Amino acid sequence: MSTKQALRPLLSKPGSIVLMPRNLSNICRQCHREFSSTPAQWAGHNKWSKTKHIKAVTDKKKMSERQSFTKTIAMYSRMYGDNVNFNPQLAAAISAATKASIPKNLIEAAVARGQGRSTTGAQLESMSLEVLMPPDIAVIIDAETDNKTRTLHDLRLVVKKAGGVVGSTSFYFTKRGRAVFKAKEGGPTLSDILDEAIEHEGMEDVEELPDGNFLAWTQPNTVMAITEALSKKFDLEVLDSEIVWAPNEDTKVKIDSSSLADTLDGLFSGLKEYPETKAIYANVRKGDIGEEEWDKVERNLDV
Repeated sequence: MSTKQALRPLLSKPGSIVLMPRNLSNICRQCHREFSSTPAQWAGHNKWSKTKHIKAVTDKKKMSERQSFTKTIAMYSRMYGDNVNFNPQLAAAISAATKASIPKNLIEAAVARGQGRSTTGAQLESMSLEVLMPPDIAVIIDAETDNKTRTLHDLRLVVKKAGGVVGSTSFYFTKRGRAVFKAKEGGPTLSDILDEAIEHEGMEDVEELPDGNFLAWTQPNTVMAITEALSKKFDLEVLDSEIVWAPNEDTKVKIDSSSLADTLDGLFSGLKEYPETKAIYANVRKGDIGEEEWDKVERNLDV
């Protein structure tokens, strides 16, 4: 019996077998599924994209929080020593960092950095990298490292990926001493601090910040002495005390686009992934962008 004769009884019953047309050559006869080089759009792909974006934002905020704690720990270690038994400010800073779930290795590294060494005991050297970003943005990165060659290579690579070039930018800035004191209820007023400040050589100016705290500007070589004098005089908590690169007002560049804010955010975040990065300064100011976009830039800067 031929194949055609054998199939004839089946073909006579409706719905028993479906024959595929010859022109549908791209359909699999077994599973009736199309062959296509375009990947199927899964239902959760957009959700995963949003999740990754949220995670990236969260990670950046977490990194910023960690750096804030470790910076304070390093400052108190530098000012008053690394022995917590004789340095209550350092002990309090370490306790706060521990409660905030800052990893122990980062805390130990911050204490050591305040003493000018790494956790292995190697001496740290200070270095600065000057960078130009389009259109005319000047950046200075301060770092502390036990291997200048390695750190310079790593930071240069981040700058290159962000579209920047290494070049002289220090003339856009002025090196100054800066100290920030936490205001307290019933504490001194701005006038009180100004009256005391003029008694100290090297003091340049005192400002009251929007949050009520006090900012003192000094000459670089007097910042530590003035910080300790004002802190003891008025029993004020020191929030910050360091030598910084303050951008000159007449050189500041407005950030007017979200794309530029994103570029700078990428650069600064990439630089801060390296623990050797101590501080980042840039001659920028808020332009025609929203507060959320500006925060991407401002949260990474040390002035």
